Amino acid sequence: MPRALGLTPCIAAGVFAAAVALQGQTAPWQPPDAAGQGQTPVMPVHQEPHHRQLFQYGPMRIIDLQIPPGDASWFHSHDWPVFYLTVADSQTVTQVFGQEAGGGRGAGRGGAPAPGGPAAGAPAAGAPAAGAAPAGPRAGGAPPAGARGGGAPPGGARGGGFRPRIMANITYAETPVTHRIQNTGTGLYRAIGVINETQGGDETVTEEAAGFTGKAELSNRWFRQHRVKLAPGEKAVHQHKAPVVVLQDSAGKGLASGPMTFEFSEPGSWGFFDSGVRHEISNGGTAPIEFIEVEVRRK
Repeated sequence: MPRALGLTPCIAAGVFAAAVALQGQTAPWQPPDAAGQGQTPVMPVHQEPHHRQLFQYGPMRIIDLQIPPGDASWFHSHDWPVFYLTVADSQTVTQVFGQEAGGGRGAGRGGAPAPGGPAAGAPAAGAPAAGAAPAGPRAGGAPPAGARGGGAPPGGARGGGFRPRIMANITYAETPVTHRIQNTGTGLYRAIGVINETQGGDETVTEEAAGFTGKAELSNRWFRQHRVKLAPGEKAVHQHKAPVVVLQDSAGKGLASGPMTFEFSEPGSWGFFDSGVRHEISNGGTAPIEFIEVEVRRK
């Protein structure tokens, strides 16, 4: 008969001691205190608990940043450019690792967290975001400073309500930053981020050659973003030469279908299609809906 294998008491004790020793070598997870001290470990942005990773495809990641009022993220590192769609706003303050807290960002200014200055790769009040379109109605997606109060509800509403805001921070490619963000406002701060972990793409490729029509609202080496407006029941068929992330930028219900199907029901809903993949975006609601397609550019 086969014999049952087991550990002798001596061997079992040795295994237990080794396990205890190994556990003792693993640094415990510890958030920073109010002064920003004592955090273990300092992690990349996609591992920080408030920046939940939704999707990864090669060097591209989609993250969902959510910080409730009165809460703060852990210190995290940004090493690659990020495209942001802010879908719920609140007043925030940024603290760069090893420095005093500061770099506050009032509601209505630069949608992405700041690397340490007045805004997170965002400009001073009234200036366009890095890589954004020239100033004008919804240039870069950002209204003038003070256009919204802290804690404004999400939505895509018209007539003065909160509108998702668009910007890209490309400074991280040259100057990586480790920081944390505190929500000092009264509402949820939430942004959907697209991270491009490459050196970017060829900026000489035109919109038409890339499979887009019309002028981009935002364009730089890492991202190019176009808007798609659809009336109830309307559809648009696209095919691009780079991977694209589709983000809902207004209230409404829609669908993006290709090899996979994605349902859209609120600002910040997302879908993804690889380069060369034919896909259809449709409005399944009773009111107009707006999407943005973010080309994740790479060579």
